[in-house]
Amino acid sequence: MTIYDFSNKISNGGMDELFLQMYRQTDMEKLRQRARYLNAAENFSKLYPQREEIHVFSVPANTEICGNHMNYQCGCVFTAAVTLDILAIVAYHDESVIRISCEGVKAIEIDISDLSDIAKSDSKISAVICGIVSDFIEKGMEICGFDAYITSDITAESGLSTSAALEILICNIINNMCESKLSVTEVAKIGWQDKENSSENSCDFIKRLTCASCGILSFDMNNSAEPKIHKFDFDFSKSGYSLCVVNVKENCSDYRNECNEIIEDMKSAAKIMGVDHISDADEEKFYDNLPEIREKCNDRVILSAAHFFDEKQRTVMIQEALEYGRLTEFFSLVNQSAESWAMLANNINSLGNPVKQALMVALTVSKRYLRGAGAVRVCSGSFTGAIQAFVPNYMVNGYIRELDRIFGSGSTQVMGIRNENMIELFN
Repeated sequence: MTIYDFSNKISNGGMDELFLQMYRQTDMEKLRQRARYLNAAENFSKLYPQREEIHVFSVPANTEICGNHMNYQCGCVFTAAVTLDILAIVAYHDESVIRISCEGVKAIEIDISDLSDIAKSDSKISAVICGIVSDFIEKGMEICGFDAYITSDITAESGLSTSAALEILICNIINNMCESKLSVTEVAKIGWQDKENSSENSCDFIKRLTCASCGILSFDMNNSAEPKIHKFDFDFSKSGYSLCVVNVKENCSDYRNECNEIIEDMKSAAKIMGVDHISDADEEKFYDNLPEIREKCNDRVILSAAHFFDEKQRTVMIQEALEYGRLTEFFSLVNQSAESWAMLANNINSLGNPVKQALMVALTVSKRYLRGAGAVRVCSGSFTGAIQAFVPNYMVNGYIRELDRIFGSGSTQVMGIRNENMIELFN
């Protein structure tokens, strides 16, 4: 498709039906996406005026719903792709150069005929792209150059994964040019499957596959090298709910370092119980031997193990609840997971400054407003400074007003679950 035909199609409403599938199903969102895509096309034309034939790619952000850090101990994780996404306008060419321009980031130019210097680059994005290209080449794929303009709706403050979406976007662009294409799961494993300890790096794979597959996914990481994956066909919007993310606008860098300390605590608990992973431990024996275990470790380690045991059961129950459409039970389990995360994993309150309680305030206000409806929890980890809530559609406008009143205008973003897996929007 030419850039002219693409812009003309958007202006004439030719993408409206697609927008309604990919994003929130409202007239306002449809018009917003029209403007966003037209702006992206215009920026691409300004940057690469010699390129006429284009390809359009969109990759969603992802979020965890239950099972935080369970993957590190061969447990289960429950994730979903959301309607916030990264959008790219791309033109392939015969030059051995990749040129990428992103909003707010210095333009990137990579010579794919010589990746040695790029791999050592100070630019994190360049190094990531270099690694992706190298993996494709190692698999025997023929790579050509391309020019791309990228724009994103995903902010770092949202608590949603930006890096995984960007990585899958680059993978999709490259995979699309190859005659023999990798599967969605193979794409998600780029840069992951060859790691010595796949359980340590499984978080990357989970985020990437969620972005690549879309929808709601469960991961059973009992065999972390080949996890069991189940995709759920469920539409929260049709059931009357929206997903809201609230940025509390607080620097949470002094909160407990979940990515290191919680993982290390779980490792310590497993070692004390004489197993490689807590998932292999007997819960009853753990509690029976608690006096002796406390002599060997601190109470924080014990609480992390207790959180794992509880969450392991919840992830199984939450999958069954969603499978059979039992929303009341589903939301109750999400709330229980959130409470366990706060009480047992101790990852809500600031350790460096105990009087900082923005996340807890946001959770408290949300629960008070929802009055038992839906569910509310911290986004992925407390350091993001964001919470997420499943809010009944009839309460969304009031919820936004209430949370924005407390945390500032624009603090609350409304989104949904993106179920459509569209590698390329036009082909």
